[in-house]
Amino acid sequence: MKFELNFRNNRGTDQELLGDMNRVASKLGVTKLVSREYDENGKFSSKQIEKRFGSWNKALVKAGLEITVMSNIPKKELFENLEEVWVKLGRQPGHREMKRPLSKYSERGYVNTFGSWRKALEAFVEYMNTDVEELPAIEPTPEAVKETEAVYKHKTKREPSLRLKVQVLMRDGNKCRLCGVTVTGDNIHFDHIKPWSKGGETTLENLQVLCEEHNLGKGDLEYT
Repeated sequence: MKFELNFRNNRGTDQELLGDMNRVASKLGVTKLVSREYDENGKFSSKQIEKRFGSWNKALVKAGLEITVMSNIPKKELFENLEEVWVKLGRQPGHREMKRPLSKYSERGYVNTFGSWRKALEAFVEYMNTDVEELPAIEPTPEAVKETEAVYKHKTKREPSLRLKVQVLMRDGNKCRLCGVTVTGDNIHFDHIKPWSKGGETTLENLQVLCEEHNLGKGDLEYT
C-alpha cells in the first residue's frame, strides 16, 4: 500500500469562484457586483478572485456579469447621490451603507475619486458649505388666491432642495426639535418655523426637523 499526503484545496476551481460570484449577485439582486459586496457575502475573497483572473472586472466578464466601472464619475453626481442617501437615512451615512438599493454608487466609487471615504465626506461638507443660488419661486396667479388671504411674494420655492435638507439635518441631526425623538425616512418632516403661508421663506434659518406628529399638529402656528 502506498501512502500519500492529502492536501485539501481551499482555493476553489475557476468555476467554483465564478459560480459563487453569480450566487452572490443573484442573492443581492444585482448585475454589477462590487468586490466589497462579494467579501461580505461570498465564500472566497475578492483578492483571491482578482489574483486568479487578473482583475475584478476580468472576473466579472468571465462570470457573465456587468463590469463595475467606478472611475470618472463626476463629483457632482457623487455629491448628489450622497445627498439622497443622507436624507433617506436622516443622518450621515456610513461607508458600509453605500450600496443598492439605498445608494446608486458604492463606497468604492467615492474612494476611487477622493482617495478614501473620509476624504469624500470632507469634500462633501466643503461642497455643502459653498453658496448655492436659490431658484426663483413660482408666484400664484391672482385667480388662485382668495380675496381674504394675504399674498406673499416668496423669494424661494416652498419645497426645500435635497442640498438644503442635508444642511438642516447636519445642523439638527435626525431628531425632532420639539420632542427630541429620532426620526428617519418618511417620518422626517422639514418644517417652516415661520409658516410659508405667512411669508416664511425656505431657508436654512427658517427650517427645522420635526416628527410627523408635531409637524401635522403645528399647522400654521409659529414656534420653535
